[in-house]
Amino acid sequence: MGKTKDVTPHQKNQIMQKLLSSMNKKERPELGTINKLANEFQLCRKTITRLWKEVQNQINNNQTIFNLGSKRIGREPSNKIQFDDDKFKAIKCELKTTQHSVAKQMGVSQSTVFRWKKKKIIRKDTNPLKPALTEKIICTDEKHFYLTRETQTYYLAPGAVEPHREIQPKRFIPKIMFMCAVAKPIYSSNGDVIFDEKIGMWPFIRQEPAKRSSKNRRRGELETKPIQSITKDHMRAMLITNVIPTIRAKWPSMLSKDIIIQQDNAKPHIAPNDKDFVDEATKDGFNIQLVQQPPNSPDMNVLDLV
Repeated sequence: MGKTKDVTPHQKNQIMQKLLSSMNKKERPELGTINKLANEFQLCRKTITRLWKEVQNQINNNQTIFNLGSKRIGREPSNKIQFDDDKFKAIKCELKTTQHSVAKQMGVSQSTVFRWKKKKIIRKDTNPLKPALTEKIICTDEKHFYLTRETQTYYLAPGAVEPHREIQPKRFIPKIMFMCAVAKPIYSSNGDVIFDEKIGMWPFIRQEPAKRSSKNRRRGELETKPIQSITKDHMRAMLITNVIPTIRAKWPSMLSKDIIIQQDNAKPHIAPNDKDFVDEATKDGFNIQLVQQPPNSPDMNVLDLV
């Protein structure tokens, strides 16, 4: 007995011709013909017998053209809708956003589009929105940080010495204000970072000579202290001395030099038309403008002020 396998229409036709040519006077194949054909085509004997019964039924119905096509369930019909590649490429991308829109433009059913997608004739692509490279907005904001904590937790190895922390006085821990400038990152088509969002972070500090000697320093040595009261002069100096030079140094050469710095409406902030700021912001081909954040508008609030 041969192995069971699919029989093509061509093989069925060959088997039918040999069965008909071996018929005896009783209109039956000669003895041993079925076994011989099963071995020749490596088929099961029952398969040859079934084919012979199909031929007999068609002979009894006076059919001169025998129909021995495949009856396998799930085989695709010969009249299936063919994919028109030229027609599909001619459709605008805006009209191919859903399977329904693709089916409408191609004049087929949605099930046909689903079958094309399953067979990878067409593919789904998610295209994220990318920021424009013509103009960039940099957001600035200020934040207070305490110099240290009154209580700090550490994880130490057995026998390790505890860290020595001291401050005077501990109930009035100094806090320092920082200005932070960030922007949206820009990526290339390959996913590489062209420009990250980090511009910089700078403290509002001052240096003054020590008034008296101590165990930590001698009289007259410079010591760093936080600026407790921030004024417009401090804001202007921060922008001119730190923010604008850092933007020039980090800004990619392929991007537009039309830049907007957005700040909130705190009283110490300088005006957008401040002369010293404008003079510094228009150097080296840059056009850096200062704008105020829309007041009382949470929907348009870029900074973390809500």
